[in-house]
Amino acid sequence: MKRESLFLLKIFFIVICFIFQITYCNAARKSIDSLKTRLSQAHTTAEKAEAILKLSELTSDTDKRLALVYAEELMLLAHKVQLDTLTLKAQLNLAKVNLLIGNYPRALDLYQEVAQNKTGNTDDLLKAYNGIGIINYYQRDYKNAEVAYKKALSYASSLKSEKASEKILQQSLLNNLGILYEEMKNYPESNYYYDEALKLSRQINDKTTIAHVLTNQGRLYHKQGKDDLALQHYEEALAIRQERNDKSGVALSYDGLGEFYLELKNYTLAEKYLKHAIELAQQTGDLLTVKRSSENLYKLYQKLEKYKLAFDALMLNKQASDSLFNDERANKIRQLKTEFEFERRHSEDKARQREKELTYLMIGVGLVLSLIIVSLLFFLQRNKIRRSLLEQAHLTLEKENLEKDIKLKDKELTTSTIHLMQKNELIDDISDKLLKIKPNMDVEYQQAIQRVVTDLQSNLRPELLKEFEFRFQQVHEEFFDILNAKFPNLTPSERKLCAFLKLGMTTKEISAITYQNIKAIEIARTRLRKKLNLTNQDQNLVTFLSQLSHS
Repeated sequence: MKRESLFLLKIFFIVICFIFQITYCNAARKSIDSLKTRLSQAHTTAEKAEAILKLSELTSDTDKRLALVYAEELMLLAHKVQLDTLTLKAQLNLAKVNLLIGNYPRALDLYQEVAQNKTGNTDDLLKAYNGIGIINYYQRDYKNAEVAYKKALSYASSLKSEKASEKILQQSLLNNLGILYEEMKNYPESNYYYDEALKLSRQINDKTTIAHVLTNQGRLYHKQGKDDLALQHYEEALAIRQERNDKSGVALSYDGLGEFYLELKNYTLAEKYLKHAIELAQQTGDLLTVKRSSENLYKLYQKLEKYKLAFDALMLNKQASDSLFNDERANKIRQLKTEFEFERRHSEDKARQREKELTYLMIGVGLVLSLIIVSLLFFLQRNKIRRSLLEQAHLTLEKENLEKDIKLKDKELTTSTIHLMQKNELIDDISDKLLKIKPNMDVEYQQAIQRVVTDLQSNLRPELLKEFEFRFQQVHEEFFDILNAKFPNLTPSERKLCAFLKLGMTTKEISAITYQNIKAIEIARTRLRKKLNLTNQDQNLVTFLSQLSHS
């Protein structure tokens, strides 16, 4: 039962933690459609940033994928204008959304960047350390979670404000510390922070948090063997939720009471509350509560030797688990797609920025050269030939520099692609080996191995070949145009082979990228020479492609 108690504790913890993330701007209450209109009509960076931030916050409860899109868009805008205050807002918002979707590593990186930023104000640091505490808690790093929560609480105390919104932040932290110390089995400290959180919640009449804290205290008293006090707190929390018609909260209370009575071996009341919990959770779509309650109901019927009912409860549990797994997998896929899109857009923005800077540089160089030429024409007309030679030398040098830059980019592109392919192969190899030893391991180790394999597979980059083509075209913009114009009968595979050969890649390297064997590559090269009319000629294929031009 301890595992189920911990799981229930985490559910309450999640609900309380994200109360902390609610913003207190009146504009947040406006509809999404209204904000989209504001965004389309925004003229200044500040107006755009505010609209995007509110859209991300409003959609985080209903469509986390869309919330992530808006959060990434705000981050791009912050990078573009390079304004510290906007960057901090964007980092905090993006960290919150990544925390919601379970991308803890990226959320932690963003929160730490805010915490280390010397320009951040007290409110920013408060949110950052609270986020760091939450992530460390999820990862069972309780010591670091404690340090982060204490720092956040010190910042919350230093605000010395009577605003209800800031009181909500403080009560959330107090409740988080209570949960943390309960996990650490430091029950006196846990009870102290629960009491402080309850006092503050009653002071601002926050019924939702009152019910959550009462439930937490009930669980804590039950662990200490104070079952009368535990039941009193559970029932008070249930009454508050029923009064507010909070069906999700009532389902959680029923689930807690069902587990409470199950541990006390009062199977009649346990069955009653667990059934009520499942019924309400199914109405609200709360699959986590359905899964947990059905699991407890299955254990109850096993103890009562009602195996038909136990089987039905087990099937319900499996259905809920499968649905949760499918939802989680779909969210992960959407998350990866969104992250890839963000990286692509970020790269495009950087490329455009570099192009703009290069344009300004060339304009500046052109103006300087023009002034020099005009001055020389006016004062030193006799040196026209010399000026012409100097100008030609400058252009030749510039051309050489550009050619060197292209060669360097070719080398970097080839090295990066091969490195990533080797990484993919290594991940595949390790995954295969783990899957082979998995059936020989105990069930608990099989699950651990499967999680490792899933994490490894999530780092694979199946889109490498497309990314290679995209970056090749950035460096050699006209190559495919010239190739298609002169040899229109080439197949897509042959055009890709031409690109690899232009980069000076060996047959072995091409084989590693395209997953074809070396013999197949050699045959393809022979066929390509024939289509390029190089049969019975001594000209090297790589040299021919490197010298290909419109002439």
